[in-house]
Amino acid sequence: MIGRPSPRLLALIAGIVLSGCAHAPNLVGEEKALPRPSRPVAQEILHTLQEREATVTSLQAVLDLTVRHGGTQEYRQWVAAVERPNLIRLESIGWGGFTSLVVLSDGHRLVAHALLQNTFVEGSATPDSVAAVTGFRVAPAHMVRLLLGLPPLSIQVEKTELYGPDGDHAYLLRGQESSYTQRLWLSDDDLSLLRGELYDRTSLRLRFRYSPAGHGLRSLILEEPLKQMAMEVAYRSYDLNLELPRELFRIPQPAQGAQVLNLDAGLAPLLRFP
Repeated sequence: MIGRPSPRLLALIAGIVLSGCAHAPNLVGEEKALPRPSRPVAQEILHTLQEREATVTSLQAVLDLTVRHGGTQEYRQWVAAVERPNLIRLESIGWGGFTSLVVLSDGHRLVAHALLQNTFVEGSATPDSVAAVTGFRVAPAHMVRLLLGLPPLSIQVEKTELYGPDGDHAYLLRGQESSYTQRLWLSDDDLSLLRGELYDRTSLRLRFRYSPAGHGLRSLILEEPLKQMAMEVAYRSYDLNLELPRELFRIPQPAQGAQVLNLDAGLAPLLRFP
């Protein structure tokens, strides 16, 4: 049983605003129709993104969330610990500062433990599993990177194809061995990441935006267009690049008498988490 969050986990996230952009869900065109930057420009962009990625590995934070969906608005608070490439621990903090829900992923499995109901939900670490326990569809590895202020897909210079900028001043980055593509808007002065879109093949899965722009973690706005759902993540406090103990991400055994639901078997949670 988990009580009050450890002081070691305290960190910051502040605010989310629902983006009003009205884009169609299929925006990735054929590569041959897109412009290509010169090789020196492409190398500068890819190396800059890769170098920044190398400077951040982990995060401990306290996050204030605002979730907007179907005309409703909910406020939540999470204590988060994440580490690249795909380790996640989220604790939902309820009244009195006590943990009501724990979500864990070790990159292979995902478990959510609703403490008051003594219910475990478990399954493979996929976007669908994350959606089942949080309501927001995103792969664990993509969520880790976004919380760290990075684009959702890692930058591998020799395996990343870069197109653009297009008419909207965005660059399209596609991995040679992945079904995912990311479209990124970068600042003109220092190539800071401003906002982006994530596609699975030709389907737009996620929009994200950092506000204000810069290297510090300020706020992250996520939007799932197909569900018309948005989440604003505000960093109340945070620490970067701490050495996180492996115990934080260890998948626990269900407690005696707990109800266990297997997402891989098609079982849906009895209640929406959180």
